[in-house]
Amino acid sequence: EVEVRALEALLGMFTPKAVMMVLAHLLPGGSLAGPTSFDLLVVGGGSAGLTAAKFAARFGKSVALIERERLGGDCTWTGCVPSKTLLASAERAHALRTAAEFGVAQPATVSVDMAAVKARIGRTIGQIYDADDSPEALRALGIETVSGAATLVDARRVSVSSGGGGTATVYEATKGVVLATGARPRPLDIRGIASVPHLTYEGIFSL
Repeated sequence: EVEVRALEALLGMFTPKAVMMVLAHLLPGGSLAGPTSFDLLVVGGGSAGLTAAKFAARFGKSVALIERERLGGDCTWTGCVPSKTLLASAERAHALRTAAEFGVAQPATVSVDMAAVKARIGRTIGQIYDADDSPEALRALGIETVSGAATLVDARRVSVSSGGGGTATVYEATKGVVLATGARPRPLDIRGIASVPHLTYEGIFSL
């Protein structure tokens, strides 16, 4: 009985939302559902959504970040990070091939190992994801991540379905909802293009 009273006194020092968030992480198997009410809901875990969520968290707001695919979005996986990493390799190859113009002895041949370049792209993506975009990194900032497809119910509520025919969960925002749903390639309006193989930015770095 003494232990129960001590626990009640300890829990009484925190808001119900804070207690629920802690227990949701501590209980084995996630047997207790996490909170569904936050100051801010952010739909879309790309660069814009991540920036909005981190900005709000820095001001002490409770934030849930909803993403249906993978956190990081185009920038991390198919845009900024892989393209800039590829350009860095190209710049170094070009510098070697044009070294003589700057009075530097030029190698007889300069070869590019595309397998090594691709491996470096993959490592760079992984490093940035782990440090900045992963659920673990976001949780350390106080941001909850929710995996699923979001549907805007009204100005303050978002329904999230994880697929597989499961029941959708409705999340509430007491301050507002940020829609940062990103972009996708637009099919080119060129006759016959659908019948021939072609690439977009979503697939080119998987070659």
